[in-house]
Amino acid sequence: MGPYDGRDRAWFHSQFMSLSVRKTGMEWQAFVNDLMHAVHPGEFMAVDPTGRGDKGCDGWVGGLMLACYGATSPNQGRVARKVNDDFHTALRYWGDHMERWAFVHNNAGGLPEMAARAVLDLRRRHQGSIRIEVWPPQVLWNHCAFLARDRLAEIVGSPPSDHPAGMTYIARCVESLARTRLQPGLDPVREVAFGKIEHNGFGPEVADLIKHHQTHTGHVRYYFAFASPGEQAQVSENLLTRFAGLRAVLPTSDAVFHALCDDLVAEAFAGGGCPDPAQRRSAALMVVTHFFERCEIFESPVEGRRAASF
Repeated sequence: MGPYDGRDRAWFHSQFMSLSVRKTGMEWQAFVNDLMHAVHPGEFMAVDPTGRGDKGCDGWVGGLMLACYGATSPNQGRVARKVNDDFHTALRYWGDHMERWAFVHNNAGGLPEMAARAVLDLRRRHQGSIRIEVWPPQVLWNHCAFLARDRLAEIVGSPPSDHPAGMTYIARCVESLARTRLQPGLDPVREVAFGKIEHNGFGPEVADLIKHHQTHTGHVRYYFAFASPGEQAQVSENLLTRFAGLRAVLPTSDAVFHALCDDLVAEAFAGGGCPDPAQRRSAALMVVTHFFERCEIFESPVEGRRAASF
């Protein structure tokens, strides 16, 4: 894979932030470990928690001890206890090897107040002996953003191609969405309203991604022009169902948009047969953007339309 360009870097950053929200528990820890292995090959050490446990060490490199915490909906008291318990457990078992300790969490909005106070108390008590750090997703991104394009793509996924995906790739995405049979009595699909991107609060990176792929959705419309009767409505309904499920558990429009595309890439190309990962990503983006334009995924600013709550 070639060097970064501006659109690639914007996609990688946006996808990375979206994955940070979506990965919780052990998935978050594995995600952090994968990135640290890539940044510090041969030096970073993850500790297997099975058996006797990791004794407070989720990962270690060069005197830096990591404590990973990926929460779906952080609770103040629980996060504060997690900060204290993880630090003191690591200090007890790994203190001789711990010069820095970092609490690596997945909330880009920051720590709850009680947890922030717990970190400040630890810093005051251990000032001059151990450097105590907090790594939200923004800091973790800064730590790994310089990775080679192909290595970063292995962890967060391949960015889309600059060119429209071929019909084979589009067809695979549509067929994946069309596997569930259409329910009778559906409302007709309506045109997207002006200002929908702004109304949903997309970040600038995802807004640019949608606008870029809007220029290619004619390829998806061309596909449906020759598709079997009712296929577009069937796919639309199934995508709406997926959207509703993701909207219920994810906090931002950006995260939902990326999750829809990721799920489509994973399902449509699980069996192989379409080798170009950039074309796969482009096809998924084109199909999701097509239905963003044509149906009610995401909130419309027009009065009386179905509303989402972000």
